[in-house]
Amino acid sequence: MVDALRSEHDLAEVRALLQLDATPKVGLRTLKRLVEEFGSARQALRAPAHLFSRVAGSVAVVSRLDPEVLTRVEHGLHEAERLEMTVCTWRDPLYPEAFHQLSDPPPVLFLRGDVTLLKTPSVTIVGARRATARGRDVAQRLGAALGRAGVTVTSGMALGIDGAAHRGALSRGGKTIAVLGRGADQAYPRTNRGLFEDIIAKGLVVSEFLPGTEALPHHFPRRNRLLAGLAHTIVVVEAAMKSGSLITVDHALDLGLDVYAIPGPIDEPSCEGSNALLADGATVLVSVNDFVSRVAGAHVAATAPPVDLSSAETAVYDGLADRPRHIEELAGQAGMEVPQALAVLTALELRGFVEQRPGLRFRRAS
Repeated sequence: MVDALRSEHDLAEVRALLQLDATPKVGLRTLKRLVEEFGSARQALRAPAHLFSRVAGSVAVVSRLDPEVLTRVEHGLHEAERLEMTVCTWRDPLYPEAFHQLSDPPPVLFLRGDVTLLKTPSVTIVGARRATARGRDVAQRLGAALGRAGVTVTSGMALGIDGAAHRGALSRGGKTIAVLGRGADQAYPRTNRGLFEDIIAKGLVVSEFLPGTEALPHHFPRRNRLLAGLAHTIVVVEAAMKSGSLITVDHALDLGLDVYAIPGPIDEPSCEGSNALLADGATVLVSVNDFVSRVAGAHVAATAPPVDLSSAETAVYDGLADRPRHIEELAGQAGMEVPQALAVLTALELRGFVEQRPGLRFRRAS
């Protein structure tokens, strides 16, 4: 468990973050504000009641040191250690960069498998649990083609489209990431236990939930934002009008990611949401081979640095990636003020090296 926890100090902070996360009336946004206000989760737990209540409210003051919560946290961490999970917090270099752009980033991640996949180019494939045979076939072929091309396939390990995409990637020796809506100690659904074990052995399982946490309905919208944050492109294979896949798309659009959808029969309920995405401007995916060539080729192009850059241009360009990054983040990394960094990015965009995305986010041009 201690791969990403370098000291007892780190472990103590993990305990404190998990305690706050499990405290009634302390949501993820409030938890983030507590850490910002007091400097760490440990200091927040020890803060005077009147100061803590200003941020989290009076109910949370009473419940923040509930012994039952602490017992549950200790049991979960023991399970994480027994199962040799890697645990990292939002301050660890292993933590996915895009999660910091979420309004409610998960404070702790539990990881099982190849953690290096967090830093690889990834496409998230989502869709209906009650998918058609055609939809499952397309998802599996798409996962297989991406896996063969060296692009990691990310999905939620649900029945239907998710499971087919994972299996497709694994069938071609590719890599895949499963993001769970429960603790990473067990498969969900249980019928996917074999797939779960294969992904641990050959890919990566990710969860923000303490081991032992059951799959509850409100966990899956939380899970969907992580599916968006781990990818540079989202593909919706099939989705009904009230599908959780559309929540993933909303987060993807907030992050400035590319969204594709596969057209389906207009009288098929499981395709109503994905067809609506196309009507709203999502990019249509009609050829698996063309899509994979475009995605894999874009990553290759993005990793090849241009020549003849000035020192300022190099400083900014080195901070870019194949996923959009906000101007403030790029400016801070390059040691520049925002107006200067924006001027440099504009010059790079005019030369064809940079693409601007919505919300003043930029990425390397494909």
